[in-house]
Amino acid sequence: MTPRWVGLLLFVVLVLHAVIEKMPNGLLPEMLYACHVATAVLAVGVLLQKPALVLFGFSFHIGAGLWGYLFGLCETRTTTWTSVLVHVAPLVVGALEVRRSGLPRWAPWVSFAFLSAMVVLAYYTTPPTLNVNLAHRPFPPVARYTPALWATWVTNLVFGFFLIHATDFAVRKWLKWQWRT
Repeated sequence: MTPRWVGLLLFVVLVLHAVIEKMPNGLLPEMLYACHVATAVLAVGVLLQKPALVLFGFSFHIGAGLWGYLFGLCETRTTTWTSVLVHVAPLVVGALEVRRSGLPRWAPWVSFAFLSAMVVLAYYTTPPTLNVNLAHRPFPPVARYTPALWATWVTNLVFGFFLIHATDFAVRKWLKWQWRT
């Protein structure tokens, strides 16, 4: 299992991101982006030496968090060093655990359930202007295709389901190939 100090390091990365990027800009509610919460869960998994939490965090990041970050990056064409750390560090830590113990079959299902729950949580707890987890309006490049909020949620969750499961499939194929060599 990953050393416990790595879990502390993940929390330091999250705190740096919150203090340096979010707080000064009035964006602290954005720490409820599902990828940030998944990083915290992964960090707790490392600290408590609970591989299931680490594997869930990796599954979510590789299947949804990374995609969301990349789509946002394409839209805004900007990022920060703390944002890069928040999105890359959990992938590295999780990949090491996946390499050691494998990726459980339940991981994409739990990741999708988590994504769904985080959309609802963001809808009720974050300002609509921030659109955390796309809970209040569609992703701008596809807004004209989903004018109603319910259609936005259905579209985002169907797309999230597809990305999480397709990425899980690709990771399993890659790992199988890696383990054979």
